[in-house]
Amino acid sequence: MKVEKMLEYQSLDSEMYKIERQIKENKNKIVADKMQESIKNAQSRSVVLEDKAGKLLSEIDKVKKQLKMQDDKMQEFLQKDLSKMSKAEVEHLTLLKNKLAQNLQILEKNLATLAENVNAVLSDFNNTIKTYNMAKEELAKSKSAYDNDLKAIESKKTELEGRLKQLAKDCDNRLLEAYLKKRRENVFPVLVPIAGNSCGGCRVEMPYISILKLDEEGVLVCEHCHRINYKQKS
Repeated sequence: MKVEKMLEYQSLDSEMYKIERQIKENKNKIVADKMQESIKNAQSRSVVLEDKAGKLLSEIDKVKKQLKMQDDKMQEFLQKDLSKMSKAEVEHLTLLKNKLAQNLQILEKNLATLAENVNAVLSDFNNTIKTYNMAKEELAKSKSAYDNDLKAIESKKTELEGRLKQLAKDCDNRLLEAYLKKRRENVFPVLVPIAGNSCGGCRVEMPYISILKLDEEGVLVCEHCHRINYKQKS
């Protein structure tokens, strides 16, 4: 199997590979991706905080109702005429009143804690919204800059695609298919000259039987890295 045309194809494809790397490693794209992730995280965080705030407010409402009930009972006790009660009744009433006072203190403390938690959630929510807005603004800037960067290389990319398509017509179909399959994995180069009895890509030693196939077929696919090896002409 002749590899000359495929080597020519790979030589031209190396320019396309460089362009792909430029696009992938573009600073504006990296920033845009980070901002997109920040926006996604902020949206998820805001949903969690809204749910948490709703539960806290519901809990506050319950505590307030309990507090009112206990306060009403306390007022009822305070209005009782102790002079008309026996000593035992007064002692019992005093115990109930003290217990009620303790309940009121506990409920007031719980209410204060819940209020602090609500304020903390609101503060967190406001910071999350700020992060979201900043990320959204930065995303728009980075995306615009990235789009401009793409326009600058689009014509070159289109030209290369046309030339590669034309050159592919002269390549061995089976070899081209194997090449493109590996190329889609972002591996480059795909075609490598064999180094002695080892793969020219990963340097893993080839079995002797495989070396014989290389002599017969002109190319050999490495069983380890799946690059296509060929014998370089001296």
